[in-house]
Amino acid sequence: MAAFPNDVESTAADYSAVSLLFSAVHTAMESGETHVVEDAFLPHTQAAISQLGSASGANGVASLLQHMAFPGKLVRYRIVNPYIAIDNDRASQSAYLLGTVGTEATNGGIDAFLFGGHYVATYQQTAAGWRIADLRFQLDWNHGDRRHVSGWTLDKGPGRTNPSPVIVSELDAPWRATRQPQPGKTEAQLVAEVCIRYAWGLDQADFSLLATAFTDNAVAEMVPFGPMSGRREIVGRLKDLRNGQPYMQHAASDFVVNVRGDRATMQIHRIVPFMPTMETLDAPIFGARYEGRLRLEDGVWKFEWLQYFPGWISLAEAGEGDRR
Repeated sequence: MAAFPNDVESTAADYSAVSLLFSAVHTAMESGETHVVEDAFLPHTQAAISQLGSASGANGVASLLQHMAFPGKLVRYRIVNPYIAIDNDRASQSAYLLGTVGTEATNGGIDAFLFGGHYVATYQQTAAGWRIADLRFQLDWNHGDRRHVSGWTLDKGPGRTNPSPVIVSELDAPWRATRQPQPGKTEAQLVAEVCIRYAWGLDQADFSLLATAFTDNAVAEMVPFGPMSGRREIVGRLKDLRNGQPYMQHAASDFVVNVRGDRATMQIHRIVPFMPTMETLDAPIFGARYEGRLRLEDGVWKFEWLQYFPGWISLAEAGEGDRR
């Protein structure tokens, strides 16, 4: 049974408590034990899940999340790109979810449904610990056998328009909802979070947020553009790329960070979904990597050089450093 954290004593512990609470909800959904998640929410909690609808109240939200649990099936819910910001007794979080739902097939294969989406959650600290006050999830993409999630609404009907998105980055992103910069984090955490800010700003078409991830004289080299020089060119070209691909998602994990004074390097491993087998379902396999150099500028870490390397890589090939 999932356990929910209680009182916290320091800012560092607050980040941990919020993270553990969010993880506990997903562990419960992954295992099918959604009856235990009600305690994670405030009595007046609101939730909006793009493929399921909305709900209010702790019991209503827990009941809604039952439709993201699939007892008897192979279920993997992987949370990546997490970012938490805390402002006194309030907290805000963003994260990506990579999901696999299916059944084991012959010869070690999996008859699977894959999907990805992004979250925004807000929290309130109470006498019993942190609790979720608002939860929003937007499904970004899906692939595979839809029969595994027959209760989800995945497509608009003929002649109907797309529903309004449940997350608007310019209003909901935690970088905007709480004061910046955030105290109580290590320099390695702050460096890794530049990648998370970059990915969120690009994927949510929040280009003013994306621009904060680069120095004015940054250089970058990425497929399909080749070398780019200066923040204006980098953000401008990425804006063109994103506008043509509305379901873009840059899920990343296993950041390798090295900090030396006001300079840092970071290796980032991009998760590119593929149809898994039983052997590869939990394997740390990545579809590309980034190499970046960063500089501390007016108290904020930013990329001054970034290069993208497509190609499959396993975790065993990753470099050494402070892994996040």
